[in-house]
Amino acid sequence: MTDTLDLDAAWAAFDARDRSADGRFVVAVRTTRIYCKPSCPARRPRRTNVEMLPDAVAARAAGYRACLRCRPDE
Repeated sequence: MTDTLDLDAAWAAFDARDRSADGRFVVAVRTTRIYCKPSCPARRPRRTNVEMLPDAVAARAAGYRACLRCRPDE
């Protein structure tokens, strides 16, 4: 999925808090080392600090931890 992930579409879904995008990718924030669902209600980070990853497994492998607000692993 990483090869087919459209970063602009993923950012648009994240920015809109689109629940239909949940499960298709996770959003990892480099500054906090946290990953979230696209629909997470937390404040939006700068786009330059965001990395789109295919799933929670990839995010954990990259050194991120799950958001305690949206709980992307549940």
